[in-house]
Amino acid sequence: MSESLLILKELIRLNSENPPGNTRSSIEWIEQWAKRNGIASKTQWYEKNQGNIILTVGNAVKTIVMCGHLDTVPVGNLNNWRYDPFGAEEKEGYIYGRGSADMKAGVAACLGALKSLITSANPDKLDFQIVFLGTSDEEVGLGGAKEAMKLGIMDKAKFLIVTEPTSLKVGIAEKGVLWFTIRSYGKAAHGSTPEKGINAIEALSKLFPILKDAVPQIIHPILGQSTLNIGTFKGGKSANVVPETAEVQCDFRLVPPISPMSFAQEMSSKIDDVGKKSPARFETEVTQIMAPISNSEKNEMIQLFMRESNNHTPIGLNYGTDAAIIITQAPHSVPFVIYGPGDPQAIHIANERVSIAEVLKAEKILSNFLSNVKDS
Repeated sequence: MSESLLILKELIRLNSENPPGNTRSSIEWIEQWAKRNGIASKTQWYEKNQGNIILTVGNAVKTIVMCGHLDTVPVGNLNNWRYDPFGAEEKEGYIYGRGSADMKAGVAACLGALKSLITSANPDKLDFQIVFLGTSDEEVGLGGAKEAMKLGIMDKAKFLIVTEPTSLKVGIAEKGVLWFTIRSYGKAAHGSTPEKGINAIEALSKLFPILKDAVPQIIHPILGQSTLNIGTFKGGKSANVVPETAEVQCDFRLVPPISPMSFAQEMSSKIDDVGKKSPARFETEVTQIMAPISNSEKNEMIQLFMRESNNHTPIGLNYGTDAAIIITQAPHSVPFVIYGPGDPQAIHIANERVSIAEVLKAEKILSNFLSNVKDS
C-alpha cells in the first residue's frame, strides 16, 4: 500500500472533531512518523490540545509551503453512518471516515510527497526547502493558521499549496466570509394587546429586504457573484407574548475586491439608519471574517503546477480555507493554489469518503512538482 494511503487510514482513526478540536493525537502521530522517516519537525502548541506541526525537507533559502488542517467537523448522528466514522474502511475504491476528504487525504498526500522527496530525490539539491504546515482549528476559527503566522512561516515562501478537497482541480481564488449577527430589542406585552409592546421579530424581519439588496453586484471572473444566506432566526417565547428580543445570523460570501470588514461597517451603518426610525433597538456583531483572495493564472508557478497536474482551467472556491489567513498575513505577495483529493460537494456529511485513485494521484503530482520546480 502506498505511503499516503497508510497515513490517511491512521489519521482517520484518530478522532479530531472540532469542537472540541483536540488534535494532539494527530500531531503526535505525525511527529513520530517524521522521526521514523528522517524528516525534521517542529511543534507549536498554542492551547492544551491544539497546535501546529511543521515539517521541513531540504536546506534551500526559499520555500514552498504545503498546508493542511488536522481537525474535522463533528461526526453527527451515528445512526446516519453505514461505516464506522473512525474505521477507515476501504470499499469499492473509496476510503470512508470522518475527515477522509476534508482533509486528512490532502494531509496524507503532502506527507507521502515528503517521503518521496527523501527517498527518490536528493533534498539538498532541491531549489526550494519544502515545508509542510499541519494546522488545527480550521473548521471553527482558523486559530492554527493565525498562530503559525507568528512563526514567520511565509517569510521566505515563493508558493503556497493548500490541499483542501477540489476533486484534483486547481483553485486560484476563494470567496471571503462574513458572519454577521443582528439583534433587535423591543418591549414585551400580552399577545392580546400587541399595541402595548414593541415586536422585536417584526422589527427585525423588516431588515431582510435591506440585507438582500446590500449584496454587492460585482462579478468576479472565476468566483462569480457574492451571496447571502440567512442562516438562523431566533425570537419569541410563545404565541401570546409580544417578543422583546430577536436575532438573525447571516452568512455573506464576498468576492474580490470587496473587503468584508468595510462591508460589515457599511451594513452596520445602514441598520443604524433604520434603527433611528424604528421603535425597536438594533445591535450588530461580526462573528467571523475572512478576506477573499485571488491570484492570476498567468503566474509562472501556477502555470507550472497546472501543467504538472494536467489542469487547463482554474476554479474558484465558494468556501474559505487556511489560505485566507496565510495569504493575507504573509509579509509579501505569494501565489497559491488550492488542490487536493476529495469531492467538495461530499464533505461534512455522514459516510464521508475519498477516492483512493485521487489520493494516489495527488501524492504523485505533488511529489513530481516539488522534485522538479526550479527557482527562476
